[in-house]
Order: sequence, then C-alpha cells, then structure tokens
Amino acid sequence: MTKRINSSGEKEVRAVQQLPQALAGDNPGDALHGCWKSEKGECTIGKDPVTARLSYTEPVGDGSRVHGWLDPVAAEESLWHGTLVLLKAGEGPWYGPSFGPPPEVVGDIKVRLLKGDKPGMETQIRMQDEEDWSELTKFELEVGAEQKPMPTPDLSNLLPMEERGETRDT
Repeated sequence: MTKRINSSGEKEVRAVQQLPQALAGDNPGDALHGCWKSEKGECTIGKDPVTARLSYTEPVGDGSRVHGWLDPVAAEESLWHGTLVLLKAGEGPWYGPSFGPPPEVVGDIKVRLLKGDKPGMETQIRMQDEEDWSELTKFELEVGAEQKPMPTPDLSNLLPMEERGETRDT
C-alpha cells in the first residue's frame, strides 16, 4: 500500500501490486543453482524455464531421474522442501492437468543451503510410505562444472489448433 496526498490535500491509500517472489531480484534460492556432488552421487538445482520455480533433479540411471519442485519453508532460513517424483528418460516435469496424469510421488526432500567460505548444501530424503528421514547428505558445489540448461518441454500440443496450423477437418 502507498499513501499519497490528492489535489484537495487528503491522504489516499492505493494498493501496489507486488512482484511474485520468483521474479524478485534478491532470491535466496539463486545460491542453490548449479551442479552438486556428494559421496553418494550428484544432483542439479536450477530455475525451471517454464515456471521459474526452483527444481531439483537427480539422475538415477537408464536416463530416468528424480525431480522435485523446491519451495521455501516458512519461518526457516535457507531451507526448501519438495515432493519427489520419478521421471522416465525423455519425460519432462509435470506442469498440471494439461500434461496428463501426474507422475507417481516417490518421496519428499529437504534442502538446506550451508553458509561458509565454500558453497555447500545438505539434503534429507524421506521415501514414500516411510516415517523417518534419511541421514543428512552433504554436497559441494562443482565449481566450473557446466550446468546443462533445464530442458524446455514441448508445449506445441497445448497451443490452440489455429496456432498449430490445424483445422477441425485435419
């Protein structure tokens, strides 16, 4: 809200639209962007090209990968939480009902950014139908590692028929 004085000298209160957090300039999640390595494996955290949401990706072999959207945890500093799904090779993230049925949830993840001279983070995973979280896994940022851009999904099947060059007869 902003307060202004109008031409008659009275104060007016006007609503001001705020930028969504994902578009704000100083986003603490930006420090998580990159390729991360631990004794158990590696993962990538970055901004999704369609939603601008923070996403976690971990390869699990045969081209499949674990994927999760990371959301900041309220009242916690440098902590994010997400639901994990298993994506098959070539399959993009699920953006909603237009992309078919949602993938099966395989667990949850907590990601904490560690402060210090050397960039670090730690994760904990809880598999679906389990009560306990795994032990902490510490990751180090792979400095100089080339982070592949997040794949942009094929949205052509969502465009109206006219934009795809189709007619009702085709």
